[in-house]
Amino acid sequence: MNKKSSLMKLKMSTITAFRWYLALTFFIYGTAKIYPGQFSTGDFIFDSTKDSAMQLAWHFFGYSQTYNLFIAFGELTAALLLLIPRTATLGNIIYLPITVNITILNYCFGIPALGISSVLTLMSISLLLFEYKKLRMIFLANPVIGKESIQPKKIKKQVNIN
Repeated sequence: MNKKSSLMKLKMSTITAFRWYLALTFFIYGTAKIYPGQFSTGDFIFDSTKDSAMQLAWHFFGYSQTYNLFIAFGELTAALLLLIPRTATLGNIIYLPITVNITILNYCFGIPALGISSVLTLMSISLLLFEYKKLRMIFLANPVIGKESIQPKKIKKQVNIN
């Protein structure tokens, strides 16, 4: 086995492992938002002298079931797309902004899941970097547009009347 083949196998194994890990994580978190619910629900009184920023965030996110379902739908969609090889890149494009947002929220509100959200963000960025050539072709390539326009052919029809 040559060195290039070994590197290609390592790259493909890494991509597959990252995709499956990201998908599994979002399946767990997406499902947790639907049932039984990841965030605090119901009425609450926030005392800024006693309660933490995380408690405020958890009550805020738990206030709207519709918002929870929206987040869950995004996470589950990204996870499902990541599992299908043909749609994995699209799944990761959906995944990245969600996980970046979660990481920023964890950092700003002192939520202890900062480590896992940072790892998920870095894994998602890594997958996009592995797909750089494909993404460049899709988003950055300027297709050459011909100067000639296509003209319809004129067809002469003859009508015979007897």
